[in-house]
Amino acid sequence: MPERQELLLVRHGQSTANARGVWQGQMEFPLSGEGRRQAALAGLALAEADYDAIYSSPLARAFETAEIIARESGFPGEVVPLRGLIERHGGVLEGRTWAEQEERNPEFARKFLSLPEEERWAFAGAETDEEVMARFEAALDKIRSRHPEGARIVVVSHGGSMRAFLRDRFGPGVLPGTHRASNASITRIAWARDGTAPDLLSLASTEHLTGQSGPDTTRAE
Repeated sequence: MPERQELLLVRHGQSTANARGVWQGQMEFPLSGEGRRQAALAGLALAEADYDAIYSSPLARAFETAEIIARESGFPGEVVPLRGLIERHGGVLEGRTWAEQEERNPEFARKFLSLPEEERWAFAGAETDEEVMARFEAALDKIRSRHPEGARIVVVSHGGSMRAFLRDRFGPGVLPGTHRASNASITRIAWARDGTAPDLLSLASTEHLTGQSGPDTTRAE
């Protein structure tokens, strides 16, 4: 069996919008002070990983997280931006809290919640799971093609896009309901380049942040 690549998927640190419960989607928001602290702790944890490359969504909250990780882990190279790693486009959900959605358009809010999850995104004018998974996995394929077997690669992205990918690859039970990877959490995947299905080594670890591990249940992307 060939030596496999290891992908270290990191959700960006807390943004100013996360702190207020705002759906961000592809809108730009910076990291909060807490988010920068989380990114630094992730970087210190990843210093032990001896990784070979770091890629990131170009959205500011992710790219700043990646730059902090690179600095704190002592990585000598550059962070490589890759647009396929960006967050799901949230349609009419972007830029508001759920409470604001309910106040401004209660009929829309009721209809949205009444639909099966796989139908909600199209109803909101957002990217569907299929659209997110296609471009996110294409980005990962591009990353993996650039590195040999045995490489260890850090990928900084977003809760919604990572959730769609993980549920597609490992089943909806991985992140059920509204669960998603916590800010600055680390998910480890082993993946061979020969087409063999990847293995989930650890999911949304936050031990480097709190001493605990696991996803959160926040809805804000």
